[in-house]
Amino acid sequence: MRNVNSFKDMGAKLDEIHAAREQIAFAAFSMLEERLNNFSKMLIIGLGDRTRAVWWMCMRHRSLDGRNAYQVIADGEEDRLWELVENLCGVPEF
Repeated sequence: MRNVNSFKDMGAKLDEIHAAREQIAFAAFSMLEERLNNFSKMLIIGLGDRTRAVWWMCMRHRSLDGRNAYQVIADGEEDRLWELVENLCGVPEF
């Protein structure tokens, strides 16, 4: 019985972590929409919806040297990100 409760506790903790991660990912994308509106619009159009765009921004990409898109922006490589998204989405820059 003790092991069952431990697994329930772990499951509850994992649910909390997942919910927090999701909340942070959507908050980060909201900031992106405020600061780089044209880019975020292009990403949403290219990927089909906002949720996909949110998770794409959080994913690590081989083409970005294993970084996520936010890290690329923070490193000042916004142009590299534009090029990648233009190629990925097949949408010309606004």
